Amino acid sequence: MGSRQARLKFGAGAAEALSGLLEGITDPERVARIGDLIIECETGAELLERARED
Repeated sequence: MGSRQARLKFGAGAAEALSGLLEGITDPERVARIGDLIIECETGAELLERARED
């Protein structure tokens, strides 16, 4: 979930990094919040930074 959308918006590097972050997350609400970040963020770097902070 999310990696495909991240790849479309930010490219392969951001998608691969996001995929690594998502692997360790079991809370569905946190996954949903990170999915929202794909829409909200302007860059892949911003997405990854905010996803790590969440």
